[in-house]
Amino acid sequence: MRGKKLLALTLAGMMALGSLTGCSGSNTEDTAGKPDSNVKSETVADNGEQITLTFLRAGTSENVQKVYEELIAAYEKEHPNIKIEYEQVGFGGELETKLNTLYASGMAPDIVRAPISTIAERASRGQYANLDSYIENWEEKDDIMPSALEVASYDGHNYGIAIGIEASFLFYRKDMFREAGLNPDTPPADWDELLEYAEKLTVRDGDAVTRAGFSIPTSAGHSTFIPFARQNGAQLVDIEKNVPTFNDEKSAEALDYLSRFSKENLLIPFINNKDDNPFDSGKAAMTYGNINSYITLQAKEVDWLDELGFAPGIQKEKISSFGGCQIMFMSEEGKHKEEAWNFMKYLFENENVWKLTTEAGAAPVKLSLKEQYLEAYPEIGSAYLEALEYAEGMPKVTWAALFEEAICTAYEEAMYGKKDGQQALNDAYDWLMKEMKN
Repeated sequence: MRGKKLLALTLAGMMALGSLTGCSGSNTEDTAGKPDSNVKSETVADNGEQITLTFLRAGTSENVQKVYEELIAAYEKEHPNIKIEYEQVGFGGELETKLNTLYASGMAPDIVRAPISTIAERASRGQYANLDSYIENWEEKDDIMPSALEVASYDGHNYGIAIGIEASFLFYRKDMFREAGLNPDTPPADWDELLEYAEKLTVRDGDAVTRAGFSIPTSAGHSTFIPFARQNGAQLVDIEKNVPTFNDEKSAEALDYLSRFSKENLLIPFINNKDDNPFDSGKAAMTYGNINSYITLQAKEVDWLDELGFAPGIQKEKISSFGGCQIMFMSEEGKHKEEAWNFMKYLFENENVWKLTTEAGAAPVKLSLKEQYLEAYPEIGSAYLEALEYAEGMPKVTWAALFEEAICTAYEEAMYGKKDGQQALNDAYDWLMKEMKN
């Protein structure tokens, strides 16, 4: 019964990831949404022609890189006439700059693995290929979670397939809770408790924090700010009007709240997606993480893995966590679409999805793997599945990259005490509105 209940939760949680998709604005060029009439591009078949595919992946995690390199090597061995040139790049500005350069120079990658934030802009420009015809004729399409297709859609068409689904949730150290006189089975539930617990859990040597009570980044913190703003009831973006709204009172209150952890000396500073999270080295008592975070700790064989506790997340007006998907796209101008599609299908074979699940920290996007997933992660599964129900991602707007840059700037200014939350967000809003008009 427990397995069936958890499986039901899984499916419900995954379906809830439809909240990650958002809606797009109306700034769509004529090329967007048109089915690809050239679905049968050149095919190698048996003539032995050597084909090179380029594959650009957003992300720099070493364990994920290793998995993709191993998958590519195996594919090339099975298909000796296919060579896959693999490259990876950091998220955010690095990814956008790379894509802009490649598409502008006529050197678009055949395959791109990128986040939700790229869909609206790249699809509206006709850079990502419409995959409706490919997916419709794909024999495994019914085994792909509906949310993995929904999240990769734009303007009523499929432009990709999510290969990795994520939701952040609360990690905490039960042994540190006991040491601080806190109940290890009762994690903080709301903003007040989170700050109270962090104060009790922080350890200092003079003014230097040697153990952070709650570990959050001091730079590149959009994935921290966004869910806390939503927890406070902020909207951040008006999708229907296609305008940002992140400088409202509720967003400013959330940013001021987060900056208190810095002002009250409860943090060990680090840059998100660049520096190691102090929690991973045992220098923090609480943090937000995902399945990949847990697998990384397993791989490090930390001696406190059994002391980890998990909770879906923190709430104020509601619970909200940062969620997202890493999506496989194909470039419209690619010269070898059929070969690119064949490689994409290969990545979605069960054994390869499972390899990505167990070694790269992705939730499996194949319905047939759900029971196996629950059996493999009994200690963390229920908290993660519940967190999926509260996951919300980046908005699907053509200016998502600018939105992220503005949010990161405001977050850093507040965390380093340069501006209060309202001023930082007002300035970021003004900058974004100017950029959107250019």
